[in-house]
Amino acid sequence: MNSSLFGNLEQLKKDMKKKKCPVDSFLFGYNKQQYVVLVKPYAKGEKKPPEALMQLEFLRVGKLRDRLAVPATKWQFMLDARAMRNYFDIEYTENLGEVFRDLYERFADFIPIQVLEDKSEIEQQVLRG
Repeated sequence: MNSSLFGNLEQLKKDMKKKKCPVDSFLFGYNKQQYVVLVKPYAKGEKKPPEALMQLEFLRVGKLRDRLAVPATKWQFMLDARAMRNYFDIEYTENLGEVFRDLYERFADFIPIQVLEDKSEIEQQVLRG
């Protein structure tokens, strides 16, 4: 078990560095929606929020212009609750903390620990730009 919720991101970051891979991707499903997640380590000298581990960019499959760029720490996305609810179509409830924890735990299950060569067609399309 990793010492942090997004521990796989740390391992992926190390593998990306080792393989000199500037951007990686993986698919993520949440709330009946598929996303392509672009993972980008911060470059040397690039402005980086304190605690941020990687930059993530979510692209809604079927609507790739619908993007959300967000720094991620070892534990969470660095994003306010309203923006997160809007992008991931999360209804407002009294227990938003639990809803976000569920989102984070689900997201953590999708994070690969190394760069995967075998990309889906949609990932290849996004990576090509």
